[in-house]
Amino acid sequence: MFIRRVHTRPRDGAKPYSSCRLVRSVRSGNSVRQVTLLNLGAQFPVAPELWPALCDLIESIRSGQTPLFEPDPDLLRAAQQIADRLSLSALPDADDDLARVHLDSLDHRLVRSVGAERLALHALRELRFADTLEDLGLASRDARIAVALVLARMLHPSSEREAHAWLCQHSAALELLGLATSAPPSLSKLYRIGDRLYHHREALETALFRRERSLLDLPPTIAFYDLTNVHYHGRPRADLRHGRAKQKRHDCPLVTLGLTLDAAGFPCRSEILPGNVSEPATLAPALTRLGRLLGDGPRPTVIMDAGLSTQETLAWLRTHGYEWITVRRGGEDPPEEDPELEFRTRQGAAARAWRLRTADGESELCLWSEQRQAKDDAILARHRERFEGALQALHAGLAKKGCTKRYEKVVERLGRLKERYKRVSGQYDLRVEQAAPAAPPAARSGDGPGAEEATGTAVRRKRQPVLAAAVRWERNDQHARKDARAGTYVLRTSHTDWDLERVARTYWQLTEIEATFRSLKSEIGLRPIWHTKRDRIRAHLFIAVLAYHGVHLLRRRLGAHGIHDSWATIRRKLSNWMRLTTTLVTAGGERIECRQDTRPDTAA
Repeated sequence: MFIRRVHTRPRDGAKPYSSCRLVRSVRSGNSVRQVTLLNLGAQFPVAPELWPALCDLIESIRSGQTPLFEPDPDLLRAAQQIADRLSLSALPDADDDLARVHLDSLDHRLVRSVGAERLALHALRELRFADTLEDLGLASRDARIAVALVLARMLHPSSEREAHAWLCQHSAALELLGLATSAPPSLSKLYRIGDRLYHHREALETALFRRERSLLDLPPTIAFYDLTNVHYHGRPRADLRHGRAKQKRHDCPLVTLGLTLDAAGFPCRSEILPGNVSEPATLAPALTRLGRLLGDGPRPTVIMDAGLSTQETLAWLRTHGYEWITVRRGGEDPPEEDPELEFRTRQGAAARAWRLRTADGESELCLWSEQRQAKDDAILARHRERFEGALQALHAGLAKKGCTKRYEKVVERLGRLKERYKRVSGQYDLRVEQAAPAAPPAARSGDGPGAEEATGTAVRRKRQPVLAAAVRWERNDQHARKDARAGTYVLRTSHTDWDLERVARTYWQLTEIEATFRSLKSEIGLRPIWHTKRDRIRAHLFIAVLAYHGVHLLRRRLGAHGIHDSWATIRRKLSNWMRLTTTLVTAGGERIECRQDTRPDTAA
């Protein structure tokens, strides 16, 4: 084998370039042709005068021979990297199927994960992701690198830097994509590919949305809209602002991701917003972009939570012809009369519904479900237990040395506890009892009556602080009322002609859609962000959205076959499916090298 420089002149008139190739001469009949083993790239660091020595070292490493003289460390390192890449390219050294081998020469190396990669790559191919990128003007290799970048976010949620290390050292994704025979993409290349993905954001989202509609035959009749924020480790800049962090990271600036999803849970449109954005103000622009995507088709019913359903938002929806379903702010006592409808949820839990009122093109209905009551009861019990435990600790501290005893300080701490547990603190009547004032200090034995008059000065006595004697609490009427309301909530909808069960089941889909955000944040590495540039931050978030398209498609496909595992569980089950290089030495001293996949463990 030897190294040669190849000059290439692109057909599209682009600037000519050259690259180094590792080639081997192969006799074919009466002629000899050169077969390219590896593309070493345009910036191959080894000087041309060292290429013969480098090729000799590669041959020695692949044949298992030790060089006679100690080679240069840098040259040896380069030879080892090229030898490993040759092994990854799955080019066998022998053509015979049968051979006598030395068993003690058996060697396994270059182990890479391949199981989850095959599954994720199948989803991206089904979405025609690479084809869409090529249609948008990306070169074939850049499109495959983009697939590798999204695949890395699906299988190894992390930053782009960590994704680069995972692709190059732990995964067979580059081999499956045909990128192992060329120089692996650099970290800066991954960053540039991420920038290009975000640049084509609208075209990619449109193509994926239509492809998913075609694959699953899902009409866009329901639209869900919600936001989540992501914290950032660094100083505030651009879209990074301090706001109400949903992960309680109030010390970090935030950036907000808004998603519009269809009834199947696939993202239709995404938007990256400042961290302190007002949620209701983002709904109208998001639906306007969704309307451009749907064209002249029917407008979907918009499902949203109470945080988005302001009077201004609902008025905008009515004006633009959107129907909507939302939950009303505040609680509601369950009606005393029998429910109009009793039915079962998808999980088999009991549910009841009452229609409260219908007026001005809007209908309100009260819902109760067994699942919701169990959830509300658990939340109330947990918060009450913690609040009463904190009150008990504050009361017990009045009798302990070193704890807060001054009345005004105890009242201040009680106020902080009420704010901390405001979900349940209003269900208790609280008071702090003052201790009896302490007696004035006794006169000293040497002081007789009339000592004050004799000296002509008044004795200054230190003012004794007012102490707290006890912290008392008892449950009030709100306590029982909250228990009675557990599991009950009120829905508002513009669908006055829908029956109660249809409204309830449509709204309950929002619970399933909320799993989208949990998957984005916990399973696809949406947060935190370590980038500093605005474009890098946006690209990081958008790559997570693209990865979710593939993950959700796989989960829908697996769910149709009765497999409802989380994405993390699916990755874990496929983690023992590996690809490795096996090396053997024959009885004649020849070296056989074979790269193949292990057999996946079906018991997982």
